[in-house]
Amino acid sequence: MNVFLYGAILQPTGKNMDSIRFAVVGYGNIGSRHVKFLKELEGAKITLICDENEDRAREGGEEAGCRFVTSFLDVLGDPEVDVVDICTPSGLHADMSIAAMEAGKNAISEKPMALNLGEADRIIEVQERTKMRYFLVKQNRYNPPVAALKEVLDMGKLGALFLIISDVFWNRKRSYYDDERWRGTLALDGGALFTQSSHFVDLILWVSKRPVRVEATMKNVEHPYIETEDLGAIKVVFEDGSIAVMNYTTATFQKNLEGSITVLGTKGSVKVGGKYLNELSEWNVEGVERPEIPPGGPPNTYKGGYQGSMSNHDKVLQNVIEVLRDGKEAKVSAAEGRLTVEVMQAAHISALEKRPVELPLTGSDLDFDIKNSIPFPKRK
Repeated sequence: MNVFLYGAILQPTGKNMDSIRFAVVGYGNIGSRHVKFLKELEGAKITLICDENEDRAREGGEEAGCRFVTSFLDVLGDPEVDVVDICTPSGLHADMSIAAMEAGKNAISEKPMALNLGEADRIIEVQERTKMRYFLVKQNRYNPPVAALKEVLDMGKLGALFLIISDVFWNRKRSYYDDERWRGTLALDGGALFTQSSHFVDLILWVSKRPVRVEATMKNVEHPYIETEDLGAIKVVFEDGSIAVMNYTTATFQKNLEGSITVLGTKGSVKVGGKYLNELSEWNVEGVERPEIPPGGPPNTYKGGYQGSMSNHDKVLQNVIEVLRDGKEAKVSAAEGRLTVEVMQAAHISALEKRPVELPLTGSDLDFDIKNSIPFPKRK
């Protein structure tokens, strides 16, 4: 989808409005999910659907019961839009978020926030300058087992953390990439880390201290027709000496196998597992009984039959409404999104240049842009 910048500054929305008016941009797999949830949320009103494909835009408009357009410029200039809900390819997230806020709109973006740190910093600068609100989709934080893990961590019951392990063993067949030609490209997708695994990076950073060093290895082992990696192993060292190890791939045989995070401390061990962080697999915490976990949502199921993370987008979108209408606190900050991008950027630099990378990024590491990097070759 082409990105058009819009010069006019419209009046920002205020608190205590009856409904928050959303424009959903990108009516593909995830955009259609956003429409479904917004239709069911009290306090939300979909006023516009935008997709560069006219048939998809029309389909979205019919589903949402609203107008549709094919130009992003029309979204930016529409006075009946309070929030631009960005569900486009990853490489467009930053420019569209920035354009929305420059046009006096609030923005919510699917992950990742951006494909490089420069773009993430521009988002933060524009948010501060325009005073508009920027929201980022991190729906796995709402998974009941993940929430239980975060609660026991915040209570200090696990003691001193020393090891975090996250495994993402998923499958993406050729049909997945053929269905949307931007998938698997450096410029618009970014790869298995940015697209499939960034939620897991977010959770590692959510439960840990400040990261200070990243080392990584990446390969393309099973998808010779894409530009990006489909396999990676990452080690992150934190300021307190604790370590995180993340293994991820989209080359798992035939189907998704696991999506998990394990946290080990001096007074307890917890693993949130299953295929989509949907099960409390292990709980051994000194003085704390295993909690009763309420059922979570099902995984997102998309065209082609592939599945992704647990579907908690309704809670993310509800938070947008609560912030804008009721003045409540945003659950995810732009600074948190930036840190996730920084760690993923450091991992790519480490893998490509075969060296550890110190954080925070400086010099040429800070200026690195995956969009301009060398494609990952198929394993020999």
